[in-house]
Amino acid sequence: MSIGKALLLAVIIAATGLVVLPNTVSLFAGQHYWYNLSYSKTVPCQKCHADVFEELNLSNFHIHWGDPTRADAQDCAACHRSNLSITYANVTGSYTQVVPGKQAHAASVVACMLCHQMNASKATWAPGPFAGGFNISGLATSPYNYSNATYNGKLAAHNAFIAMAIKNNTLPDSTEACVACHTHVAVKIIWHHKRSLEFNVTIENPATLPNGVHNWNITDWSINGTATAVSWGNTSGVGNTSYWSGWPGNVSGIYS
Repeated sequence: MSIGKALLLAVIIAATGLVVLPNTVSLFAGQHYWYNLSYSKTVPCQKCHADVFEELNLSNFHIHWGDPTRADAQDCAACHRSNLSITYANVTGSYTQVVPGKQAHAASVVACMLCHQMNASKATWAPGPFAGGFNISGLATSPYNYSNATYNGKLAAHNAFIAMAIKNNTLPDSTEACVACHTHVAVKIIWHHKRSLEFNVTIENPATLPNGVHNWNITDWSINGTATAVSWGNTSGVGNTSYWSGWPGNVSGIYS
């Protein structure tokens, strides 16, 4: 290799080093500076979960365990370190006094009903507003309390909705149903329902009945056909529905 080529190669390597090495050093800078967790100090959850902190700061709920004016780490702990059946990692005094986590390290996935059941004895924090008035007896099994003698839920329209959410493993217990109704998460539902209700109406003899021509005799109640509807609810609470599959007159389109 000639001296000129060697000098050119050296210049290229040096230039590359000037660009790459500072970025490499900055990439790993600070990785050995640890948060001091002694005496109830906490890791800043918002560093990784800034989106959740933003939602909490814009909400009137779930902000009061620490600073009542804004979300903080205690609000996170109120839900995600609240299960009495779980041993979380904990520093009781100085950083040398550590209790290792058993079932979970820093946090666990939590069911809404852990705090919103009738008896929140499974939670370490004070219970939230009771979200019961449901009756899932015979439909699903849950470790949480949805009803009692006062709030029996026998006439609740959404018992099956709660029960099917409990049976689904996407989120713990009935949390899918809680999120679908009570948060800004968009919801898409495909409904399969009967197309029409049919019955026969005859007029009874006005001379023998007290209300004249208003004496209707209705018989042969039945349902016919199947209509499919897809309802889409966005995050602002506005929804629309599209119908097809045997809708009368083959009507199709979007109805808001």
